[in-house]
Amino acid sequence: MKVNLSFNNVLKWYELLDKNDVALTKKLVIGWNIFLGADTLSFNDMEDYEVSADALKKITEYISQDPYQPESQIGIGNNQPNIEPTKWFSYQQDAEAIYASFLFDYGIDLIDSIDKMRWEKFRALFNNLSSKSPIMRIIDIRQANILDYQGQALADLTRAQEYYSLEDSSVDTLNQQVGDMFTMLKGMAEQK
Repeated sequence: MKVNLSFNNVLKWYELLDKNDVALTKKLVIGWNIFLGADTLSFNDMEDYEVSADALKKITEYISQDPYQPESQIGIGNNQPNIEPTKWFSYQQDAEAIYASFLFDYGIDLIDSIDKMRWEKFRALFNNLSSKSPIMRIIDIRQANILDYQGQALADLTRAQEYYSLEDSSVDTLNQQVGDMFTMLKGMAEQK
């Protein structure tokens, strides 16, 4: 079975995970359809939901891998506290800036790349956008330390940080939502 990892499918999945008004079982069906197609599981029994949950968990682990932060270095055995990292961008909230950045740096129109560009290529290009690209300028504003500014520059930075602030500033929120979803499914299966 082939998994469709086009960048737009991955972004749809991330957006779906952020929706609190969609039931767990519906997320499993929609997620399965996004990546594997509607004709491959009928979702007539709990076993189908378990298959979907397992597949989506593996897909989510794969697409959320960070090449600069291998799992073996995250909080365990490295004498570093397990601190939740700060999220500096959102694929949904920063969609326009990301779109503009791909055009600015690479001349790539992401709309023309729908269902054509794989997630791995999108992520590699995104991770290497220039500091002059719109999204990287926004990230610089979010990361700027207000203690380094004074006077009008401080007032301007504060306004810009407020304007570009993210709704949720935690990277692990998405991963936590995925984990919660699979834990709830396991609980449902054990009750039956």
